[in-house]
Amino acid sequence: MKSYRFTVRFAGQRITHDLKATNDDEAGKTFINELKAGKGNWFKEITYTPGKMFITYEELSATSN
Repeated sequence: MKSYRFTVRFAGQRITHDLKATNDDEAGKTFINELKAGKGNWFKEITYTPGKMFITYEELSATSN
């Protein structure tokens, strides 16, 4: 299992959510399902254009510096 962090910026909101999945495709599907279930951390963020959506994800490393 890999750890992933998703970040979505849309309509003045920033949503972040960490999850575990076996690959990138599964991570995307899991993120959507968990978002629909109300999971994720929502923050008001007015620095982004409300009419655009930005979705990013990254695989988190198991090692620390």
